[in-house]
This record gives sequence, C-alpha cells and structure tokens, in this order.
Amino acid sequence: MTQEFVGEQVGGYRVLGVLDSGALGQVFRAADTERGHDVALTLLDPQWTSDGAYRQRFLTCARAAARLTEPHAVPVERYGEVDGRLFLAARLVEGEDLASLLARSGALDPARAVDLVGQVARALDAASAAGLVHGRLSAADVLLARSGDANAGADVVQVTGLGLALPVDPGPRADVCALAGVLFELLTGRPPLPAAEPPAPSSLWPDIPPDLDGVVLRGLAADPGQRWSSAGGMAAAARAVLSVSGIEVSRPADRPSPTGVAEAAPTALRAGRRLLRRLDPRRR
Repeated sequence: MTQEFVGEQVGGYRVLGVLDSGALGQVFRAADTERGHDVALTLLDPQWTSDGAYRQRFLTCARAAARLTEPHAVPVERYGEVDGRLFLAARLVEGEDLASLLARSGALDPARAVDLVGQVARALDAASAAGLVHGRLSAADVLLARSGDANAGADVVQVTGLGLALPVDPGPRADVCALAGVLFELLTGRPPLPAAEPPAPSSLWPDIPPDLDGVVLRGLAADPGQRWSSAGGMAAAARAVLSVSGIEVSRPADRPSPTGVAEAAPTALRAGRRLLRRLDPRRR
C-alpha cells in the first residue's frame, strides 16, 4: 500500500493513514475537518475519473448509497470529485471484520453465523431495492460494530463497500452467491474454493445441522437461476432450518421480509419432515 496522501489535506479531509487498497483505489482513515470526526475515505485512481461512463455510474451508485437508511449498511456521508479523483466518504466503523474474527477464533457456532448473515442480508436487500449491487462481498467487508463475544443475538454488524460502482457487471444474484460464501466460511472456518463444487458444510464441521447444507449450496449454485432470489430469502431459510433443528436465533428487529419468509417456507417444511422421520421410524 502506498503512503501517498497520508498527512495531506484532500478537500475537506486530512488523511491520517491507509486502511486498505483495491482495484479501484485506496481507502484511508481521514479526519473530516468540517464535521469534526473521522471517516473511511475512498480515493479512486485517476483513470476512473477520466472514464466518463464509469464516472456517471459511480455518481449514480454513490447517490443511491447515501440515501440508504438500513442500519446494517455503513452510511455514506459524502461523495464526488476532489483534486481530479472520485471520492466516497463513509462512516468509520471501529470494529473487527469477520475475516479477522475467523482468523482469530475459527468457525462460529451455527446460531451466531446465521444471525450475522441475517443482518448482512438486510443490508444487501435494502441496497438491491435501491438498485445497488455490492459485487465483491467477502467476510472482510462485514464489520462488527458491536461484538457479542460469541453470544448469538448480541452482535451488530455493518456492511462496508456499498456505493462503489463496479467496472463490470457482476452478473445476476452475485450478492446472494457471495453471502452464501460468507455463510459457508462462518460455519466451516474456511471459504469455498473458487471454480470448484463446494462440499457440504456439515461434512467439514459436525455441529452443523445437515439440513443447512442445502441452504448454503443453493446459494452457491453455479447457475444464478438456481440460487435464492434474494439474500433475505436465503437468510430466512437458514434461520428456519435451525429453528426446526431446535436451535433458535432470536433477533425480533431483524425479521425477514414477507417475500423472504415465503421463499424459506418450503425449506423449513422439508427440514421438519426429515426431522419427524428421524424421530419416528414409522414415518419413513
């Protein structure tokens, strides 16, 4: 990561340090000298400013992201162009990301994993309703704004990276597939291998209810048409499977949408029937 801009004034921001870098540019910790607080300031490389089509797409996406009020999406405060570069300033979340949490503690228990994914799904569905696609979601993009110290239902997460337009279209239901990958990683402690058919999560970690395998693998389907139609639908199905298995994930404020519940219902029904067959051999 280059230290360019560190210590300099860029528009209304004094750059304090580098947080991350990527294909589009760099993310800095910066002090908003007008509002008096720190932000995560993304400065895009100059090539994107000179690309007229991308510049327009960036401004459209940033404008939509700035209007989001979903609490699990990191708020976008300002965006535009400064010193010949497109920029986006988002609220700075002082929390550990899920990738770091996994590296430190390993796989999470299913209840906590499904709770976290449910919160991320809320942000992705709100973004989708606003015409936004994250397109590159990973565990590193999910920040623990408040950690419950392994207590399911006590964590609060926020998704960063919404509002940065992608140079290319990631394809239909890309965020659903990415979220399924995050769920796979939370449950097993490792991400699914790219360009390979993923194994059933329960084959890697015995504490995972086998009925959860179908939820995750459907989200990871290579054919976008076979995936869940929404992130919320997948999260609701995962929650329903755990409930049928006797594992409760309680977060009343984050109940899924009616559409998500309807999509999840067949999965929960099948899981319930399988549980009854296991408990009562006469039903086989």
